[in-house]
Amino acid sequence: NTTRIPNRPYAMSQTQVTQALYRAVMGKNPSDFKGDNLPVEKVSWEDGIAFCNALSEKLGLIPVYRGTNNDCQLIEGANGFRLPFEAEWELAAKGGQNFRFAGSDNLDEVGWYGGGPFGGGGTVKNNSTQSVGQLKANGYGLHDMSGNVWEWCADDYSNPGQHRPGASRRAFRGGSWYRGADDCG
Repeated sequence: NTTRIPNRPYAMSQTQVTQALYRAVMGKNPSDFKGDNLPVEKVSWEDGIAFCNALSEKLGLIPVYRGTNNDCQLIEGANGFRLPFEAEWELAAKGGQNFRFAGSDNLDEVGWYGGGPFGGGGTVKNNSTQSVGQLKANGYGLHDMSGNVWEWCADDYSNPGQHRPGASRRAFRGGSWYRGADDCG
């Protein structure tokens, strides 16, 4: 399920990509923590691009990327799936609200996070990722944008707002089941 972001020309998935969806589209599951409703993890930026193109083709849409490696190019006018730009991700995470985290000032209500490298605190159970969509959604109905697994963005990390073929690093947002609360805001 997707949610259209108000007054913007894009939509976002209501949850992180589940292992069941990733396996149905890609025919494999690279995740360490197994479970159909867990978010897929252990995917590179290039894996994300390949998934977007494969899902687009599966649904009869025009893939957004020419190629599936770090040198891929955006295809103008394509109607398929793509990674959000960091600013788009940020706007969607805010959900039309003014909270510290995606949907609340209380991270425990909206995010799966751990104690970080120094331990202590956090909402994570069993020291692993958690099933998507269990916690409170933000104002746009999006879940898990604070914590659980990091989310890739289209941007060149060093040049926000740009999808630059061959970038040495890519932007990612949202925090992680393993990291502390400071990484989720």
